[in-house]
Amino acid sequence: MNKLVLLSFILIGTLAGCSWFGSDTKTKVAQLKVVNVLELEQYQDCHIKGSIHVPFDKLEQFANGLNPDTELVFYCSNYRCTASGYAAKMFAKLGFKHALAYEAGVAEWFQTGLPVEGPCRASYLQIKMDPIPAETGVSVISTSELKAKLGY
Repeated sequence: MNKLVLLSFILIGTLAGCSWFGSDTKTKVAQLKVVNVLELEQYQDCHIKGSIHVPFDKLEQFANGLNPDTELVFYCSNYRCTASGYAAKMFAKLGFKHALAYEAGVAEWFQTGLPVEGPCRASYLQIKMDPIPAETGVSVISTSELKAKLGY
């Protein structure tokens, strides 16, 4: 009887770790890197809470230290900025399976009232924009999808 109970606990523990049974959100978030590719001054002014700054000219160097299975979301200022799309496309070409562009950028994130860090004084943060079609070959993530991934 004790062996049956022990076997049941082992089976339940194993199933709980399988992605088809359910997954731990904290584990997923730990594998997600949200990357701001703007200039340092813009990053310091306003960025998505918890995101990291990688200067645009240092993206290839940044790629060298990452596991290709890392989920990456690149963002810049707003729909007019093409740096996030370029970064996502570049990482996809480098073999990263989960490289996405958050093309709405920090401006829409800020306007939506989602968590940001910094004083957020730049004028572009106040300008509302309509989405612009993404460049071919770029995987895009929406504000609501990123919000869910980050657990907000």
